Amino acid sequence: MTAVVRHRLSPESFALLSRGDASPGLAHDFWITEESRRLLLVSTLIDEIGKQPGVLGPLAPVDGVLEVLATAQRTAPDAVRGLLMNPGVGSGCAYALRRLRGGASSTAPLFLDLGVVHALALAAAARAGLTWSTRLPLRDGHLMLHTYGLVHFPGSAAGAMVQASAEAGRLRFHDGDQHLLVPADGSDSVHRGGEPQWWGLRRVEVGDEPRLSVWLDDLDPLRDLGAPIPPARLDPESFARWRRLLADAWALLCRDYPADAEVMAGGITAIVPLDPLPGWDTRSASNGEAFGGVMVSEPPDAAVMAVSLIHEFQHIKLGALLHLIGLTEPDDGTLYYAPWRDDPRPLAGLLQGIYAFFGIARFWRTRLEKVHGRDRKIAAFEYAYALRQTAESVQIGLAATGLTPAGRELLEGLRDQVDEWQATPTATVAAAIDRLARITADSHRIGWRLRHFRPRAAEVAALAASLADRDPAAPGELEPAVLSPHPGLRWRQRIPNAARRRAVADGAPRAGDADPITVGENALLANDPAAAREAFAAVLSRPGPPTPAHVSDDEARAWAGLAMSLDAEGDRPAAEVLSRRPDLVRALHAARPSHPPAELARWLAPALR
Repeated sequence: MTAVVRHRLSPESFALLSRGDASPGLAHDFWITEESRRLLLVSTLIDEIGKQPGVLGPLAPVDGVLEVLATAQRTAPDAVRGLLMNPGVGSGCAYALRRLRGGASSTAPLFLDLGVVHALALAAAARAGLTWSTRLPLRDGHLMLHTYGLVHFPGSAAGAMVQASAEAGRLRFHDGDQHLLVPADGSDSVHRGGEPQWWGLRRVEVGDEPRLSVWLDDLDPLRDLGAPIPPARLDPESFARWRRLLADAWALLCRDYPADAEVMAGGITAIVPLDPLPGWDTRSASNGEAFGGVMVSEPPDAAVMAVSLIHEFQHIKLGALLHLIGLTEPDDGTLYYAPWRDDPRPLAGLLQGIYAFFGIARFWRTRLEKVHGRDRKIAAFEYAYALRQTAESVQIGLAATGLTPAGRELLEGLRDQVDEWQATPTATVAAAIDRLARITADSHRIGWRLRHFRPRAAEVAALAASLADRDPAAPGELEPAVLSPHPGLRWRQRIPNAARRRAVADGAPRAGDADPITVGENALLANDPAAAREAFAAVLSRPGPPTPAHVSDDEARAWAGLAMSLDAEGDRPAAEVLSRRPDLVRALHAARPSHPPAELARWLAPALR
């Protein structure tokens, strides 16, 4: 295998990335650096296996694997390069290395995951036209050959092995009783009862110039972020729907975002369809060890597919940059607010989100100038919302102490661009829609603070005593809240979707919304803060069981709604306290329930300052 070389990023390229941009040349440079990293990953895995030969169990020694990989690379360097840079190779080898080092737990035999190097060698031999054979392990009857597809031997016992061979570019598999010859064109084999079956890895190509050519990977067990998952073969109708979505999204990008399309054409090589999850809209992800791969659940339309590609390509670019330059110091355990997440995030995670949401804001800003009618209202809301998220998170990141000089320079470049957007709003957002975006952003921030911060018990007791004695709150003496992450990862909210519906239709809420919190949220979104305040205050003032340590989803909605209602009515002192320290008002209200929450917030206002 070729020697690993050191790579450098030019100041011009870093400046480009600091604006959230890229270029075809930069994408090409990243492929070169990522190829070195991939070679290092594969060679490290093989080397560490070689030092512990017993971990391979029934598999052949890695000496033969290394020999055939080296021969294939000399024989057909371009073909082997394409194989090595397949995103699934990165995911599979990284997972195997984590298992070998104890960083990933599994009940499966270790050799099952280490067999990725034997499968890689077989695929390389086939790509190079070599003759080679080996034994490979089956995972639940399946075996993945990257850039080729997946073989299935039904009824196989746990830990079963198959004999696999490559000869003149053809692949054969057998387990003694059953035989499978992969079709010459790689297409799916005809399934007959209990016979072995082959599913070819399918490619989708859309557009003319630039052209997007990607694997649509519904097969690889390591295609997701976590532990291995079963294949989820798309039926012909679903596959055709994905192809149409990609074609339409790519046409949109080429027409309205030509610079982005030109770079992504050379940077995205695989799309992994994700299963939708309850409580999520379209979800997407990427893996730093799977450069060029994008995971996304089926979006509702081409615009959402397009913004998902932009979003994940931002992660891909930043991931490649992080393989060259450190942007944060070693994690010291400090957690931060990320406006797009319900859980507190470390600085490295916050940085990833900032970069991605910068791309999202830029996408919607451009789209706002390209569309009309309903689509323009959607773009206006999404831009206003994403811009608020990005602007706030950039400031949070710049205030962190864990940035390296390069990390600070990157965020300062993004901040300058965001400042320019805010100062020269070429994309005009109607005031009514901007108000809905602000409510959505504020609701999340206030609820997040309530979910994850706890007041100090001694301070609550002292304040409750002062309140009982009718003493005024002492100015500026509040202790900082204590971060105590909520055990629930997700917070079930209603405002984001309700605000989006109102931004588009500007209509009345749906009939049957009788829940008091929903009534309050509807009034808030309809710009009736007095009715909203009344509804939220009634919910929070009604008697009930002792206040639990962790706030419920609905209670968080009510506290956030009350804070925003008071702000909309002009009660700034109470609104500021409820926005910045909802945890303290909640605890004080539990200690002195006879005092209304808004009254407590006003009483605390001098202490907050």
